[in-house]
Amino acid sequence: MNTPLPGSVDLGRLAGAYRYRAEDTAAERAAAAAEAAGLGPGMLAIDVGGGAGGHAAVFAARGARVLVVDRSPDMARAARHAGLRVVVGDGAALPVAGATADLVYFHLSIHHGPPERWLAEAARVARPGGLVWVWTLAPEHHRSSFLARWFPSVAEIDEKRFPDPADLAVLMRRCGLASPEQSRHTERVTRTADSWVSAVRAGFVSTLHLLDRAELEAGLSAFTAAHPEAEAPVSYDLAFCRVSATRPSLPS
Repeated sequence: MNTPLPGSVDLGRLAGAYRYRAEDTAAERAAAAAEAAGLGPGMLAIDVGGGAGGHAAVFAARGARVLVVDRSPDMARAARHAGLRVVVGDGAALPVAGATADLVYFHLSIHHGPPERWLAEAARVARPGGLVWVWTLAPEHHRSSFLARWFPSVAEIDEKRFPDPADLAVLMRRCGLASPEQSRHTERVTRTADSWVSAVRAGFVSTLHLLDRAELEAGLSAFTAAHPEAEAPVSYDLAFCRVSATRPSLPS
């Protein structure tokens, strides 16, 4: 499981850097969860660590009632601005009655856990037949990621931060969730060299907040030397893993 790391993630800074993320393709991941849960009018979806609400907006567009729960007041402010219901809170104590949610959703948030407590709480609030859906990074991503190419410490940091999907499946079973499933998904991102540098400086990925300043500057210098044209396209892959399970239905 996760090992504590020095330093901390500035959630306010991360909120300000969301504009550098590829939210259009991220919405496709939210749509996959919504489709699997059969979300429709009147159903309840909870986005734990939901940030600025981009994924919850996908659920709301299907007519579902949504609740974003996030630790960051800055994230919550952005989600409220998008017209979503938001609570500043923690995944270990969701402000929802038990057995009421049709979908409990985590998108690159479970590592902010602890995951065992967040999944236990997700299992509590999911209704019988409800779905708990986690998007995390695939284990092979950490050492092959584009960030790790320029900032070597990223691989070690992320291996400590992100729980192994197989461990998440075990935790789901321990929480009473049934039939955990896993799948891998690769996404290609293309952006300009200049926009990538700006994104890194803004701290658009929380792991960047944990890097030593000297390593950050050295990596940016190496990247700029390799990509001297600011408007030249840069492409890289993101490898995600989906882990999902359902709360068993009540006996008939």
